[in-house]
Amino acid sequence: MPKKTTDKFASTFWPQVPTAVDGRMFLLSMGHFQATAMQAMLRYQIEVLTFIKNRSEHDRQFLEELLASDYARDGFDLYCSFWREALQDYSDEAERLTRLGSQMAAQTARQVRDDQEELTEEVATRMVM
Repeated sequence: MPKKTTDKFASTFWPQVPTAVDGRMFLLSMGHFQATAMQAMLRYQIEVLTFIKNRSEHDRQFLEELLASDYARDGFDLYCSFWREALQDYSDEAERLTRLGSQMAAQTARQVRDDQEELTEEVATRMVM
């Protein structure tokens, strides 16, 4: 007779692992997945902080050039070129982050697939024995 738990949410929120080997492989797979997710998060943070640093430098440079300009027309040209460059930088950064996200997703999918194949081989080996 199956063992009953007093916690009615246990089977819903925590996966039940049938054997110690499967449990070890499951935990190893989850560890790989978490490591890849952490790597992706840190890579995103590096990219965003680099972008913010570069944009801050452009903002500072724009203000210096604006204060140094003698005529109103120069200020308007500086203002227009600043926003044109800013919009280009933001779109380039969005593209870079999108590309990075797809690369990280592909890497995670490969890792999960490899872990699944390893687990399948392990279970098949145990069933044969």
